[in-house]
Amino acid sequence: MAQRKPRERRRLPLSARLSLLVLFAALIPLAAVVGINDFLSRGTLLNQGRAALSTDANAKSTLVQTYIHERLLDGQALATLPTAVGFLACAEMPTPPADLACDTQADLYKDSSQRALAVGIVRDSNYTLWSIYDATGHVQLTSSAAAQKNSPPPTTEDTDQVLKNGKQRVSEVYYDPGTKHAFVRLYTPIFAQPGKADSVLGFLQATLNLDYVWNIVNGEHGLNGDGSYAFMTDAHGVVIADANASDRFTTVRPLDAATQNQIASEKRYGTTATVPDRILPGVATSLDSSATEDTFEGIAQPGSGTQYQFVRVRLTDVPWSYFVLSPVSTVTRVADDQVRTSLISAAVIAILAVLIGLFIGSRITNPVRGSVEELQGASAALKDLAARQENSASEQHWVVDACRTGLEGVRYLSDAMNQAAKRIIDASNWFNEYWDRLTEEQARRTVHHLTELAHYIDEAARRQQANNDRMDKAITVTQQVSDQLVSGATAANRSAGRLEQVVDDLQNLVGGRGQPHAFPDDAFAPDGRMQQPMPQMPYMPQPMQAPPTRPGGGQMARAPQAPVHFGQMDPRAGMAPASQMGGPPSQRGAGARSMRNPPSQYGPPDGFDGYGDPYGPGGPRSRALPDDQWGAPAGSGWDDR
Repeated sequence: MAQRKPRERRRLPLSARLSLLVLFAALIPLAAVVGINDFLSRGTLLNQGRAALSTDANAKSTLVQTYIHERLLDGQALATLPTAVGFLACAEMPTPPADLACDTQADLYKDSSQRALAVGIVRDSNYTLWSIYDATGHVQLTSSAAAQKNSPPPTTEDTDQVLKNGKQRVSEVYYDPGTKHAFVRLYTPIFAQPGKADSVLGFLQATLNLDYVWNIVNGEHGLNGDGSYAFMTDAHGVVIADANASDRFTTVRPLDAATQNQIASEKRYGTTATVPDRILPGVATSLDSSATEDTFEGIAQPGSGTQYQFVRVRLTDVPWSYFVLSPVSTVTRVADDQVRTSLISAAVIAILAVLIGLFIGSRITNPVRGSVEELQGASAALKDLAARQENSASEQHWVVDACRTGLEGVRYLSDAMNQAAKRIIDASNWFNEYWDRLTEEQARRTVHHLTELAHYIDEAARRQQANNDRMDKAITVTQQVSDQLVSGATAANRSAGRLEQVVDDLQNLVGGRGQPHAFPDDAFAPDGRMQQPMPQMPYMPQPMQAPPTRPGGGQMARAPQAPVHFGQMDPRAGMAPASQMGGPPSQRGAGARSMRNPPSQYGPPDGFDGYGDPYGPGGPRSRALPDDQWGAPAGSGWDDR
């Protein structure tokens, strides 16, 4: 199985993790407290701001309401003067009541009414004109002829309500660009009989500048915090009072075409242009509400993202609405300041926490880091030892294999010697069987020589077999030692891997780059042995060429055959004369058997190396016998093997 590719993992150092832990431990409670307080305090502040705006709006709208009401009372006071009633009755009625004595008192009524108009002017500095109109809408008396000449005539809408319904009326707001004053006209009916709508003789008109109202509205600028102000709208949604001059006489909701045309035809705001739109959805929705007071949040300028807190109060004597507004951020400034202060405190605490965490972390990690380095050195040494053991084990296995191969060769030689000995014995038996074809002395000598040689080879083979057994036992012991060495190397390697795991755990604790494991997960079997083969060392001794195995046993080639010369004789060749079979041993050369070494010592015969011809030149083997003298008897089982 292929080894998995190790991956390196980058981890934060322990000191950094401790710093973060201390940081979180310090900031999370602070953030929770600040968040809860901010949530609660923000809602409380919004409620408080809304209450403050409501109080202010009610107070200022009451001032405006009181001021307009007092001005209406001024008209009622002058309209109910007996001299004003007598003046219009004497001037209007064809047959005025006799008790008025119009013939003698008409001039008195007129002079008294004129003085009343003058008194009306001084009642308030914002009055610019007082006039008495008859029932047909014509001026009868005026406080200022010049001002009356420049004053536009009353509108039908105003006179109808006064003359037909007998009620006081406040006109629409007008603006004079020349004087830069906004003003209204106050209409008060004059009754021949008080309380009877059908007895209206005329009406009293007073022109009142709205400077007092504008001063109240302008005084709201910044009163409820930075960015707070107030404005007033009429029944159509046109802003008639605003601290911002650019926003005056703009509409906060769309106007219909008839209203736009009427405003333009009357030059109500000093020009024939249409009223600019400044659509504020929240304000428009509040104006449509029938509630006397309303609170809401919205924008104060089209396209603006700043949210304002609005409070609207509707006046009673006039169809006007008073708006007080303040930015939400201003209302919640206390909470924002608290959050800002908390953030600064949190930053200071964070710096302290980081420093403390780094200090504590360094005090903790330095010893652990030193231990990690020592463990890494020990792990490297253990791995080096394991590698050497693996190398030694590999070489030991090679030696064992070489010995085993040599043993196979020796065993094969032993088998060959045994076969040769058996063949020599068979040949001796054959010679004994056919000895009559040889001279008696030569046959006996040859048979005796072959018999001794066969016994010598047989004894040597037995001793070699004993040595082979001992070598087999030694190889078995060596194999056991090699197995133990391999097991020790495997255990050492596994211990090194576990030690690396410990090092990795410590590295995880202190942080930094983790070391990947050197072995795959399935490298070890449950019994502790490695399932993968040992890695090859850079240098390995070349194994010996093992002797080829014997035929049928693998690749071992045939070893040199033992000298079985008699198997090569042709029994049919006949027997040579005794004189030609060799003479004394001195004349037979290296092939003759020397008896200087007793057979019991099993040393090689003189002149015999185990491979040469025992019958050297001049010996009995040098003279071939006739073929017909070496024929094997039928059924003897002997052939030219």
